[in-house]
Amino acid sequence: MPEAPAPPAARSSSFHPAAPLAIAALSLVLHVLPRPGYGFHRDELLYLAMGDHFTPFGMAFPPLISALARLSGALPFDRLAAIHLLSALAGAALPLLAALTAAAMGGAVRAQRLAAVAALVAPLFLRAGTLFQPVVFELAGWSVATLAFSALLAGRDRRWWLVLGAALGLGALTKFSVAFLGAGLLAGTLASPLLRADLRTRWPWLALGIAALLALPSLAGQAAHGWPFFAQARALRERQLSHVDPVGFLLGQFFLLGAGGPLWVIGLAGLVAARALRPWRPLGVTALAVLLLLVAGRGKDYYYGPMLVPLLAAAAVLLGAWLERGRHRLAEGAMLAWLLVVGALLLPVGIPLLRPPAMARYAERLGLAPATRTNTGGALPLPQDYADMLGWRGQVEAVAAVYRTLPADEQRRAVVLATNYGRAGARAHFGPELGLPYPVSWAGDFFLWGPGDRPGDVTIVVGGSADDWRAFWGDVTEVARARNPWGVEEERDVAIWVCRAPKVTLQEFFRRLGPQWG
Repeated sequence: MPEAPAPPAARSSSFHPAAPLAIAALSLVLHVLPRPGYGFHRDELLYLAMGDHFTPFGMAFPPLISALARLSGALPFDRLAAIHLLSALAGAALPLLAALTAAAMGGAVRAQRLAAVAALVAPLFLRAGTLFQPVVFELAGWSVATLAFSALLAGRDRRWWLVLGAALGLGALTKFSVAFLGAGLLAGTLASPLLRADLRTRWPWLALGIAALLALPSLAGQAAHGWPFFAQARALRERQLSHVDPVGFLLGQFFLLGAGGPLWVIGLAGLVAARALRPWRPLGVTALAVLLLLVAGRGKDYYYGPMLVPLLAAAAVLLGAWLERGRHRLAEGAMLAWLLVVGALLLPVGIPLLRPPAMARYAERLGLAPATRTNTGGALPLPQDYADMLGWRGQVEAVAAVYRTLPADEQRRAVVLATNYGRAGARAHFGPELGLPYPVSWAGDFFLWGPGDRPGDVTIVVGGSADDWRAFWGDVTEVARARNPWGVEEERDVAIWVCRAPKVTLQEFFRRLGPQWG
């Protein structure tokens, strides 16, 4: 293909690394601080189990998180510290990427510093860097993609297309929601004469090839397992997304950014209408397209989180230019002080630095109802993520105590059956050191790994009711309860059953129930 005409002179600014690097380092320190009273999150336990079963082209969902879970086992730390270090590094990259994006949009030193501080204190970014989940890696991946897009709009080296393609491909290895970003970037590209001209060169097509190649493991795993993504999406719509409304989605963006809440509106409006940001208006088209797609699809508010990094950068560029023109040192100090002071107040909402009783009191006194709302519309004393970090080892110890009461011949035949992925993941992680067999479950990925070859004539079942299990076993006895007053409602008082005299084999039991997603 012929080369495009020479791009216009770059409009971006030099990157001033001192402040952004210091802010990124502070973010990393905050994310590796001790978390008194908290342990593994239920999702983290699932991802560790996925790491145990990692096959690059055979995972039921995008495999990056399970690859990182496998990698964490090779790090010279205990497993909890290892996975949290990986998340913390991705989280610490966000202030740096915000500053780099501000520089790509022409923002000088003040804009870069403001963008980095706003990203540092955002509760969403703090929480994401706290948890070993795909969210933080998605945030980083989308931010790299929008940085590359901003650089291309500034007329920089066309090899940024390759960075964009790699970021989209890695996004496909992280979460399939990258499709929203892809659609938005397509709209933004078509809205830009500069980028439309690039379509006549090899660069966008090389980027597309890189993205497709990197996405192959995710697509191959879906095909191998009958496209379970669609079953999970259906379960998510039925159980959680029915509680989402457009007004709540939009208002949620303010809470997710905390002290910097107004900046996302300033950034979006600036990209759409401000003369100073006119060269980056196609990025505004991208941001609007993603927003409309998520609102139409009734997405959760944090699904838009990856677009907030470039919007913070755009707002910082506008405010930074005003500060540079007027030398408003007092105004700049007030902005930074507001971000840092309110950010410090909200810090325990993003990172679990307070023990559960103290955190519950703190949330109540600050009136932080949105922080303690569950994904099904209920409320807890703690943020749901914090509640999901409590009680898992104690629950496994209760199961191990039951297992040890069985006669030796029953222990050799016993199966541990967990009724959700958190319970199964906890037994997969803590069970071996407590002498338990690897658990089985029909929850999500565990169903795909199968029930094993034992018939289930002695089965320890974690959760459920007697009526549930009498349909499948003739002898059902409740032998213990695992209690966790700070957990989510379903984990506060969990019955543990020993079931004997099966009416069907465990393999038939699994066939009848099928997988449970979500």
